Amino acid sequence: MPAAPAPPKSILVVGAGCFGAATVQSLVDGPYRGHEHLITVLDRSHLLGTPASDAASFDYNKILRQDYTDPFYAELAKESLKRWRGPGYNRTYHECGVMMGSSHSDAESARYIQGSLAVNSLPGMQAAGLKAYSLDTPADIKQVYGRAVTGDFEGNIAYYNQAGGWADSRMAVVDVLSRVRARGVKFASGEAASLLFSADKKDVKGVTTKEGNEHRADFVILASGAWTGALVPEIAHDLLATGQTVGTIQLSAEEAEEYATIPITLLLDTGFYCFPPNKDGVFKFAIHDGGWLDPQVQTNLPSMPRTALTVGCERQQVPEAAKQALLRGLRRVFPKLATKEWLQSRLCWYTDRASGDWLIDYHPSYPSLFLATGGSGHAFKFFPVLGDLCLAGIERRLTPQQASYFSFAGDADRIDKSRGETALVRKVLEPLPIKAKL
Repeated sequence: MPAAPAPPKSILVVGAGCFGAATVQSLVDGPYRGHEHLITVLDRSHLLGTPASDAASFDYNKILRQDYTDPFYAELAKESLKRWRGPGYNRTYHECGVMMGSSHSDAESARYIQGSLAVNSLPGMQAAGLKAYSLDTPADIKQVYGRAVTGDFEGNIAYYNQAGGWADSRMAVVDVLSRVRARGVKFASGEAASLLFSADKKDVKGVTTKEGNEHRADFVILASGAWTGALVPEIAHDLLATGQTVGTIQLSAEEAEEYATIPITLLLDTGFYCFPPNKDGVFKFAIHDGGWLDPQVQTNLPSMPRTALTVGCERQQVPEAAKQALLRGLRRVFPKLATKEWLQSRLCWYTDRASGDWLIDYHPSYPSLFLATGGSGHAFKFFPVLGDLCLAGIERRLTPQQASYFSFAGDADRIDKSRGETALVRKVLEPLPIKAKL
């Protein structure tokens, strides 16, 4: 088994999003302190030190919560929230609390609500002065929204966790990238198109970009999110690119004030979730479910991202069915907002694994290729601790429990149930015109 990379070995990190930025931060704080110049970050973005504009982390905000039924993730999220509140991250974090709800009729989601509340009520699970508590009636649910006008919440099971909120994800990632760049980490622009192999084809030595440029290194880390499957098609089935629907509304100053103190809302039975407005009065809402696929017949890939940067999709069209699902969510939670014009809608592309666990492991065939991906729609909340996990994986010191979650082997029987009964229902986008795919 080859040794983990250390100076003077060079490292190429493909992807400047959540996984890439976090991993580089831990590398330069650890074995590459004083040798930062040996690390190069390659990203599709034309603006060095910023994730690509269609990356999942390039967004107004992401939910930060510790609401899991699995104590492993709940404990990890608790530690992550502790770091979000501290230096280096707290300027992007807004702790507004989280309302977790579901219709009683969705048995799987209702069980998740009960289980998550039980875990978050355990001794030691809450930061000082914070608590999680059940919302037993519609009136209890409405109370956590203050003066904001809500739906009636009849027939819902819910609880409120004072721990949690949201982060400006774009700013958080750029902050980390700026710090490591200032320390000497190199950045390059280009879209990785294929791996560069050793002469005997038994190892990876870098990548070639669509522009034809070669980027070589002793060790390669793929942190390329939903685009990873194109680089390692042999495992694309385990790293499924799914498009999740997102909408935004521009609120007036008066509306922004009305909704300013609302909590994060997450309805597990439909996957609908929404945020308080940001400093610019932008209200974001979305669906977290099985998502949309864009199968690639020519390359035999199960799905690849289709974004506003995809040729032929410059004005990305969100499927009508997806828009209607978002509207149903708005009517259920904030009916007044359901009549307003939208600022934008788009598909945010996740990298889903069936288990919902991330992939932090060496490629089984190439000893110098490491994968840090498979966020499955919930990795960003762990941004402050994610790099340490990836570094532990690189140095082969993940605990047996961590390895059981984040390795290729993992636990084949574990299925992500956090999205309720919609978790495994995938929808397929209409094919693009042939000329648009050229």
